[in-house]
Amino acid sequence: MKAKLFLTLTLLTAIFLVEVKAQATAYANIYCEIVAPVGIEKIMDMSAGQVVTTNPNATNALSIQNTNASEAIDLSKNGTTTVAAFQVTGKNNTFAITVQNQPVVLLNENSNSVTVNNFTSELVTQSTASGAQRISVNAMLNVTDTQATGNYMASAPFNVTLNYN
Repeated sequence: MKAKLFLTLTLLTAIFLVEVKAQATAYANIYCEIVAPVGIEKIMDMSAGQVVTTNPNATNALSIQNTNASEAIDLSKNGTTTVAAFQVTGKNNTFAITVQNQPVVLLNENSNSVTVNNFTSELVTQSTASGAQRISVNAMLNVTDTQATGNYMASAPFNVTLNYN
């Protein structure tokens, strides 16, 4: 009987000393999509075309985008008026466009100047399958009644900055 009791106690002790462990494993795959970074490229420069001052007592601004001339300035039918255009590329990205807020000085061959300011941007084309979008930029051309004739050009281009999230 002592042997049975010893064997039973040994068996019970062994059962309580053995830890029961449970284990389960799950697996997951890893995915990602690599997309091109957002970029911006100029498509077209800005041009006010040919401008004629008609009021000798005015200083006026001309919206290049809308070609809305005031009473004091007119657009010549011989000139081509274009807003600046930019292509934004990059798929599935959100972004903001910042156009410089500093005036740009245009000079003619005799160093006479005209200023362009109040730059604004507008989304023209929503995102395509490739992620491309078109942005237009407008500004105001400031012309005086005594503006010297000539071809005016910016000494430095204006900047458009693309910020994306």
